[in-house]
Formats: sequence, structure tokens, C-alpha cells
Amino acid sequence: MKAINLLSLLSARMDLSLTNFSKYVTQFGMNPKIRISEIDDLKSLVEEMKKHTDQFTTFHNFYVGFMINRIGKEFDLLRIGEKSVVNIELKRESSEEKVLRQLVQNQYYLKFLDKEVYNFTFISSTKKLYFLTDLNQLQEVEMPLLIERLQEQTFIHIDNLDDVFDPTNYLVSPFNSPESFMEDKYFLSAQQSTYKREILNLIPTDKTSFIVIEGGPGTGKTLLTYDIAKEFMKNNKKVLIFNCGRLNKGHEKLINDYQWPIEPISNFNKAKQLTYDFSQYDLIIFDEAQRLYKNKFFKLIELITDLKIKCIFSLDPDQVLTTFEINNNIPKLIHEQLKPVKYELTTIIRHNIEISSFINNLFDLARTSDIQKYTNVSIQYFSSKKFARNYLQFMREEGWKIIDYTRSGYIDQPDNDHSHKGYRRDVSGKEYDHVVAVIDKLFYYKDNRKLSAKEEGRKPYYQPTKMLYQNINRTRKKLHLVIVHNSEVLDKVLKILN
Repeated sequence: MKAINLLSLLSARMDLSLTNFSKYVTQFGMNPKIRISEIDDLKSLVEEMKKHTDQFTTFHNFYVGFMINRIGKEFDLLRIGEKSVVNIELKRESSEEKVLRQLVQNQYYLKFLDKEVYNFTFISSTKKLYFLTDLNQLQEVEMPLLIERLQEQTFIHIDNLDDVFDPTNYLVSPFNSPESFMEDKYFLSAQQSTYKREILNLIPTDKTSFIVIEGGPGTGKTLLTYDIAKEFMKNNKKVLIFNCGRLNKGHEKLINDYQWPIEPISNFNKAKQLTYDFSQYDLIIFDEAQRLYKNKFFKLIELITDLKIKCIFSLDPDQVLTTFEINNNIPKLIHEQLKPVKYELTTIIRHNIEISSFINNLFDLARTSDIQKYTNVSIQYFSSKKFARNYLQFMREEGWKIIDYTRSGYIDQPDNDHSHKGYRRDVSGKEYDHVVAVIDKLFYYKDNRKLSAKEEGRKPYYQPTKMLYQNINRTRKKLHLVIVHNSEVLDKVLKILN
């Protein structure tokens, strides 16, 4: 998006046809369907400002209707200077409560720019101007305060505003950042917010007892699921969460520090199942439901159905790591046996689109992508395990997270440090900014151009290809592949990168 002069924007709206006006604002990255009412509110603001200043540059260098990529958060007016950011929201009418809530939200988003932030709201019907104080309180102020904040700014040139607002700054995980999650320092995407509203409206009714929240890596499935659980608990409803994988440190913190009702599914067995009084719960959640065992699935469903308790299954059908889980096909069972209402998250918001595209290409060479340059993906090749081990140790010292799921074990205590039957296990639900993953001679491409892994010796408990996919999808910002003694895969990776 490009900055525009507000006087120019209003002049174009007054003099140009709707067609040419739409073409004009498109040149600045603005929505060509900007509403007339929004222009009228802006005109009212500018007229009030002109009563207090005739300095032309006061109206210069504004970003109008900027929306953070993949988050869906929109700002009416933004002006970014060398040391400060001024945000102005335009309203025809609004209550002070709504104004305060929006400006506090805006403050959260803008603080990541590491500049002084000044948040205002202008109500065009009353000509009132509100300001968010340092104590997050709403204060009615006079127009000269806004003009003073604008005139003290030093303009800076920004080539691409999307680069300034990194979506990963706003994506809180209940497990990576449990404190921020519990303090409500996060916001849902537009799709997540819609689904949350529909699910909360659906749950109190008798239309269905079963709901499925489905999504691939990075779609915010877990955040939405846990946000719904938190909403229930805030309203004094009883919730029980069964985690169907292994508990991570984030789970443990939620349990120990915040008394969250999270249980590992392993606690539910014939000896212990009677200790759960399911009748006391308003909602039962199965997280990572694709990893349920069939016998537990049928027993739990029998209990829940008899008691008519609302139930949410949060799952990713592709995140199955063992042949046992694949053959069980719990997602299919859920849909066939329970006929649930399904909400599928499709927008990847956790990590950048570039890394997501690269991962898709890596696992299926037949897939195409619009990405021309992978600036956040890098590689190193080594012919020996010894060299690779030394390099991985160096990368760890540089602050990278080492993901090693191979039987060989290229590094001691990798960051996915759970192991089972000779293979490294992933840390379910964890995310990392900078990830290093190893691809050794075990991997190859099949005739259908999909990445696969050879079975050397005994059959692995965890499928290496699925483990690789799950683990590198934990990447938020930068991915680094260490390829060991596998020139075939290196050749394919180079073709993707180039």
C-alpha cells in the first residue's frame, strides 16, 4: 500500500467519476469499493482539522484502510513517522465503550512497530475527538492535540507496508505463549471469529451434540479451540479437554498455573474411566482427535451420547504419524458415526506463505506455486554425518531450533526431544521462529514425484515422511534444511529454490 494525501483523496472523490475514482485509489492499494459514508466521515474530519491549521503537509502521507496481511485487522487512517505512529479511526456514531475497545486493540497491534503510538477516534456526527491515554483510558480531547501529533512527525519512506506489519507478531499460541493467551493478548482472524460466533450460537441448541474444528498446520485450529474453551469457562461453564497426543510444557503451564481442566487421553482407560463424572460437564473437547484409539473413541462416544453433552473434536486428518493411526482413520469414523457440524479452517496464518509454499513443493514436486523467490528458506549440504553433526551444533549455538526425527540421531537432545522406539517424536503444538531440519539418505522421490522414505531394517513406529512434514510445519519465520549424503533430494530442492 502507498501513502496518499487526504486532500488529494477528497478532491478525486469530488471531481472524478466513480469508475476513475476507483482506478485512482487502486494505485495506492486502497479498496476501490470504499464506501461513500467513509469518505463523508473523512471529509468531516478534514474540515475540522482545517479550522486549526492551513499547513498542507499535515494532510500528507496517510495510509487509508490498511489491513494486516492474513490477520484481517484494518485501520482507517495510519500515518507512520520516524519516531511515532498516529492512528485515527472514523465513526459516524459509536458508544465510548466500543471506541475504547477498538483503540486498545489497535494499540496492541501497533506497539510492535517499536514507536510511540497515538490512537484517536473521530465521531463525525458529534465532531468529538477521543484519545487513548497511556493508561488505556478514553479521553475526549480537542483537535489541536491531533494536529500537534501529526506535525511533529518526520516522514519516512516505506516501500511495502506489509513488510512493516509481520503477521507472526500477532499469532499467539496457547502453548508457546500461555501467559499472553490467558491475558487475552491475541486476536482471532476473520475466519476464526466467524466460526467462533457460529459455534457458540450452535452449542446451546439441540441441533447437534458434535462439532468438528478441522485445519492443517498454521491455520489456528488449536487457538480457536482453546479460545472457545476459555469463553465457556469465563461464563462459569464446566469444560473438560482431552489431549489425544502427549502433553507439552504449554499444557503443563495451563494446568499448573491456571488450573485448566486438561487431561491426557491416556488417563482414560477401563481402570480410570469411572473417575470422570461426565454429567457435570457442559462441553468436552478432544484436541488432536485424529490420534484417538478406536476402543476409547467408541467408549467415550457412548458415554457422551447417553448424557447428551456437547462435544468438539479438534483435528488435522493429515497429522497422523503411525501406521496404526492411519489405519484407525478416526476423522472418517467421526464423520460417519456422529454426523457432526464441520468447521474447516483454510487460511494459513501461523507462518509466512513463502514457507508454506516451499513445504508443499518439497513434499510434492508436481505442485505449483506463484512464489518466485524463497528468501526465508536456506540449505546446507554435507557428505558425512560427522560434518552435519558439527554444523547442527553450530546452528543451535546461533539460536536455531534443531528438529531431528531420524533414527541416526544427528544431534544430542534435539528440540523435539521426545523419542519412541528409536525415532524422535515431535513436540505437539509447539512452534518456532527459526527451524533446522535434517534430510538424509533415507528420503527419496517416488515416481509420482512425492517425497517418501525408505524402510531400512525394522519398520519404523513413526513414519519418517509424516514426521518431517509435521515438524517443519512448526516453522514460523525461517526454515533451514541440512541435507546429508543425498544428492538426489538436493537436486530437487535446488530446482524449487531456483
